[in-house]
Amino acid sequence: MIMMMLKVWLMLMVCRCCDCQTLISDNDVWDQEESGTVVQVKAVMGKTAMLPCDIEPNFSDDRVYMVLWFRDKQSKPIYNFDVRGKSLSDVVHWSDPQVFGHRAQFFTVPKPATLHLEKVLLEDQGIYRCRVDFRTNPTRNSALNLTVIVPPHQIMIYDNMGRNVSGVVGPLEEGSKLVLTCEVRGGNPPPTVSWFVNGRLVAGQREVLTKPKVVVNRLDIKEVTRDKLNSTFKCQASNTNLITPIENGVQLELLLRPLHVIIPTKPMQLVANEEITIHCQVTGSRPRAVVSWSRDNREFKRGKFHDTDSNESLVLSSVSFAPVPEDDGTVLKCIGTNPKLLAYSQEDSFRLNVVYPPQVVLSLGSTLNADGIKEGDDVYFECNIKANPKQHKITWYHNGLTVSQNVSSGIIISTHSLVLQSVTRAQTGNYTCLAANSRGETMSPMVELKVRYSPVCRESDITVIGASLDEILKVQCHVAADPTEITFLWQFNNSGESFDAQPPRFATANGNGSQLTYTPKSQKDYGTLTCWGTNAIGRQAEPCVFQVVPASKPSPLTNCTFKSANNQTIEIVDVECKAGYDGGLPQKFVLEAFDAHTMRLRINLTVSDTENPTFHLDLGDLLPSPPSLRIFVYASNAKGKSEKLVLDDITLNDAEKRTDGSSNMSLVPLAGLLTGSLLTLGIAVLVIVVIAVRRKRHCDGRNHCPHHIALDASKPASKSRQGSMLEINTGDNRYVVAYTVKPAADCSPAYPSHDNLANDSRRQPDILNTPRGGENVTPPELPRPNDLFTPTGDSRMVTDQIKSFSNLQSHSNCDISSTLGRPRNRLRDVSYGSFATIRREQHILTDNIPGPESCV
Repeated sequence: MIMMMLKVWLMLMVCRCCDCQTLISDNDVWDQEESGTVVQVKAVMGKTAMLPCDIEPNFSDDRVYMVLWFRDKQSKPIYNFDVRGKSLSDVVHWSDPQVFGHRAQFFTVPKPATLHLEKVLLEDQGIYRCRVDFRTNPTRNSALNLTVIVPPHQIMIYDNMGRNVSGVVGPLEEGSKLVLTCEVRGGNPPPTVSWFVNGRLVAGQREVLTKPKVVVNRLDIKEVTRDKLNSTFKCQASNTNLITPIENGVQLELLLRPLHVIIPTKPMQLVANEEITIHCQVTGSRPRAVVSWSRDNREFKRGKFHDTDSNESLVLSSVSFAPVPEDDGTVLKCIGTNPKLLAYSQEDSFRLNVVYPPQVVLSLGSTLNADGIKEGDDVYFECNIKANPKQHKITWYHNGLTVSQNVSSGIIISTHSLVLQSVTRAQTGNYTCLAANSRGETMSPMVELKVRYSPVCRESDITVIGASLDEILKVQCHVAADPTEITFLWQFNNSGESFDAQPPRFATANGNGSQLTYTPKSQKDYGTLTCWGTNAIGRQAEPCVFQVVPASKPSPLTNCTFKSANNQTIEIVDVECKAGYDGGLPQKFVLEAFDAHTMRLRINLTVSDTENPTFHLDLGDLLPSPPSLRIFVYASNAKGKSEKLVLDDITLNDAEKRTDGSSNMSLVPLAGLLTGSLLTLGIAVLVIVVIAVRRKRHCDGRNHCPHHIALDASKPASKSRQGSMLEINTGDNRYVVAYTVKPAADCSPAYPSHDNLANDSRRQPDILNTPRGGENVTPPELPRPNDLFTPTGDSRMVTDQIKSFSNLQSHSNCDISSTLGRPRNRLRDVSYGSFATIRREQHILTDNIPGPESCV
């Protein structure tokens, strides 16, 4: 035992003297590596390697003297931990500056003790031996194999286009293919490359490249669904568990098509011109959907549009508009489109049901030429109606008057058409159609119908023209025609001859009128002028006829009536009469009112030419003491005055005195009295007229006729016929007009005989208390004498007329103006050419007929 301890001590002393050079053979240590007892230690390049070494003595009373580190089979230590003769706090560390330098540090605290090697280099890899010398125990050797792991230094991700992506991949279209390639460079040993989707390991396709130290793993997804939006794709590369694997990741960005487009409320009915708002919801689109509206596949721009975002994938859109009739039946669509995926969109739609009044358009038949319609053609109109709800009534109008169906007259109305068979010029004018439904009724714009026709006279009656010998007449012939390019022909007819007027004697003006200058030189030049017009349609069927007769004095006024007209504060009495024959010349009408006692002229009124002259008597000029008046009314022209109609003893009496001071006077008894008086007066006048006509036929031919107008105000009242009374209010005063009608004649003698009195009765005018606008129809403006017109060419009828005028010749000094009446209707069977067959001496206007001055 002593010998062994001595031996160990000697060895320590030798070791200390030889600078720790071992005296033990190293073959035993390397034999440990070959026998598989070498401890494997791995370290990451650039990190810290920890090389363990057990320094615990086998016996508790022993202690470490020295720890030596060797590399590979070198005999020289590269690191020395010396505690000989020192405490652990004073230990001496030595590191070979050519190997570890300051990077190595031995720590005894950990169990086992560890040599820390910082910033491991690749060349640090190798076999290391740790030798521990104890104070008493034998030296302990242990072998370690340090492996330096080189981690991959670069990891990159490429898309299917070979582009290096970082952070975000895409955006990709929903449903497209995704290919991600992870390329890892460096690393020893070669790293393992893996794919993780949202933290879950997925299998990829590992590829071996020809490049050194490059590992590739490819991830292939055939169809990307919308649930992959914002998914994280990570590629990890690791060749050791000593450090965290390196990784690179991307987030998937997708373009999502709109999922749903919904119009929540689809109105069943819309009212035209009433604003309504339609809402639309678009969901599922990424990025935010663009909402558009269309009507019948055309962009809808009318209205106010407003879009709002409820969340990332919901868009609310609305449109406010007032529907119009044209919207009815169209389809309104809400379209949601991804602005990045224009080829994909979603839509929702509904059909608009717009109610509105009818829209009406009237047109002439499509097969008709509007400018080529003439009398006798068939015409039809088409009423095109658009209405919702459907129209329930269609009405046709012509110049504002309703057109009713009359098949016998050629007027046929069908559902939307109006047919006019054999149109006449009377059907020219504006046509409209009216359609009605529950929303209202609408009148179509007017369509003018022009019916072309040959010329016709504007006046259907024969015009009588009074003229003196050598008087230049300007005879105006006005016709209506379409077209208005008209040529005229004038003819003169009398009982002996007929001839055409030469063009230099007449001129045409304004296309539809012609003027003939005509001068009667003798009695033979009185006759009939006819005017014929011809246009492109044809010749005038019946000419315009002008009867040229000798001019005469006008006929007296007839049917005079008193009326009361209230003009606010002034009471006016109207005297309304009916004009007689004007003698062929312009006439005027005169009213003269005389004081019945003094014969002083109190009122003098003149009225221009009219069919129903009315004189307005202002009572304000006669108050407060109204006299009894005698009123004369007559007509005058250039040839003289007519017989005067006398309204005798017109008395204005205070109504209060006549009613014993009563403030209210009943007009019922007065009206009854007036009606009875006028009825009696009318019967008397009728009897007198009959007697006068019979006496006239037996006229003895004496060369005098009564013509004097009796103005004697002193005649007894018994010779006057009492008329009626008319009550008049003027302010606070009330008056009654009492009047008496008396006869007067232009030719009465100073002392009339019984026969003359009979003739005076014959001239008694009609005084009627009829209202204005009654049944007495005013005749046309231009008069003609009935007895001067031969209605037919029958020579027997002409002979009868000649005989009747022969009777008139025996009374040549009598006024024949009474034979000239107002115009009468044209007899359509007149044959104007028959005048040429009558001998001149047989004409009703011969040289023996006295002229207009025969009764002066």
